[in-house]
Amino acid sequence: MDVLTLIKERISIRHFLPEIPPRAVILECLEAASWAPNPTSQQPWKFIVLTGDTLKAVCRVIEDNFAEAAAKMASEPTPAVSGSVAKVLKERKDRSFGEMLSFLKEKNVDLKAIGRGNFIFHNAPMGILFATYPCKDQNFLKATIAAMQTFLLAATARGLGTCWMNAVSICQHYIKEALNLSPELILVDGVAVGYPVADSPLNQIPRHRLPVEEVTVFL
Repeated sequence: MDVLTLIKERISIRHFLPEIPPRAVILECLEAASWAPNPTSQQPWKFIVLTGDTLKAVCRVIEDNFAEAAAKMASEPTPAVSGSVAKVLKERKDRSFGEMLSFLKEKNVDLKAIGRGNFIFHNAPMGILFATYPCKDQNFLKATIAAMQTFLLAATARGLGTCWMNAVSICQHYIKEALNLSPELILVDGVAVGYPVADSPLNQIPRHRLPVEEVTVFL
């Protein structure tokens, strides 16, 4: 498959079959991830594959601590986006979420269950945590995000479904404690992994992108 087609066909999967993907396939996709561009060529990532009881334990940790972790994050000072930009970004989010919710309601999908799925890897049989280490210039973080994207594309090419799990980074303090990981390790985020249920409406949610001209400036 042409790489540009692959990029456009990758979607977020939220309904998985119970079958655990073969280790060889996962290692192949992670090996592809390790070829992601990384400033300074230090390959500063760590891939943590979760299945079975360990994945269930991480899901419980996220469910139990997400509200507290999110509230703490919201209280921390962050650089403010200018009012006009914030308004445009909010409009984009509201339009996208509105379309998604309308589609799911039309299909009689349990919206509460979908919301909970964001904390439990959407019941995928496998989860992968992408981690890195502290770095003043953020090069390690940028490299690991590139590795995540490369993994998502490689997994799609091998017939796997994936979904980016933002709750992992929000709850990383609690997850690291539960898994006895080094406190200095930074959990960039997680990915739910498995084989998609092909005819599930959760895997058919409409998705769009802005015309690239709207977000491109030639100087």
